[in-house]
Amino acid sequence: MSKIKANQLVKDAFLSTVMTFVIAGILYFTFINLAVLDPFEKAFKDFKFTDIFYSERFNSSKRSDNIVLVNVKHANRFELAQAIDKVNGNNPKALGVDIIFKDLKLAFTDSILKETLSRTPNLVLSYYKDGDSIVENHDYFNIPDASKGYINLDLEGQNTVVRDFLGYNKNLDAHSFSAELLLKSGQIDTDFIDQRLKKPIPINYIGGDDMFLSFDIEEVMASETIPAMKNAIVLLGYLGDENPEFDIEDKHFTPLNKAWVGRAVPDTYGVTIHANIMNMFLSKSLLYRAPNFIIYLIAIILCFGLTYVTMKLYLKNNFVFDIIQRPIQLVFSVLLLYLALLLLQTNIYLDVIPIILLCLLGLEMIDYYVYLVEYLNKKFGWQSMLLS
Repeated sequence: MSKIKANQLVKDAFLSTVMTFVIAGILYFTFINLAVLDPFEKAFKDFKFTDIFYSERFNSSKRSDNIVLVNVKHANRFELAQAIDKVNGNNPKALGVDIIFKDLKLAFTDSILKETLSRTPNLVLSYYKDGDSIVENHDYFNIPDASKGYINLDLEGQNTVVRDFLGYNKNLDAHSFSAELLLKSGQIDTDFIDQRLKKPIPINYIGGDDMFLSFDIEEVMASETIPAMKNAIVLLGYLGDENPEFDIEDKHFTPLNKAWVGRAVPDTYGVTIHANIMNMFLSKSLLYRAPNFIIYLIAIILCFGLTYVTMKLYLKNNFVFDIIQRPIQLVFSVLLLYLALLLLQTNIYLDVIPIILLCLLGLEMIDYYVYLVEYLNKKFGWQSMLLS
């Protein structure tokens, strides 16, 4: 191919790529603005390709020994006080209570619980935002030396699946429950929160309850000592009671769910999600999310390159182009998805779905670009390599 023809083909590939992004933009804004398409938009929000990585356990993570979970079930306040006392005796680095004592109950047991909480070092209590109000412990259980963190896993209330973690919320001017526990245990400092945790970061899940050492509250109360709790972060929260399989109290949808789309039953307890969040920091496996401008820059480059190569094939043999266009799309998609999984194993989170969709659309747009240049050629004498 002569240099002039090659330059002309580069121009065609570039213009076809521009046309692809214009059409993609029109489709996108139509998609998000038409109310009739809301269910489809929600379905796309509910699914991310990277969910497959966690649901199938491709990460092959080891169990965390630095975080211990205590299932409080539906224990009363006297039993909770006893369990907290036992945990304190094992000298954990920090103790998080994922329970809210919203109302006063029996004066005697309330006083015992308050006294126990008051002498608990490195204690982190919880609260949550409900609409415009804050739901927290009754004033009676305000412990001066205790820290507090919000337990909301989706503060905006817009996402069905819990994929991201926000360590600091500027609207509340507060840290999350997990971030406060990491501060109390000395794993991070406030400077780190200011630098890294003011924007959502993907949660690097290692698994469900089976990936953390856990005890029922009865086991804790019956034990003299539990060596595993020494220098660990201990979380008290709800992990199911009679039949955990069908118990959805404080359960959430996460990428660990075996159902990638059409999720019906929540899969992971809130306290386990907090444990997964903290494990990222303890195991130094914090995920880096590739910014949007990098994603779309990659999309532009790959879309242009793929369009240029396939246009060359189109010029050589239009019939062969029609036959292998679909296999090219399939192979390209599989390779990109595989690359995303490899990057995720190195703690780099790259959302390849926009890249794949734009590149596939770019291949489909070649035929439409040919129709366009044929019209422009007849009307204005437009020149194109695809007309020769």
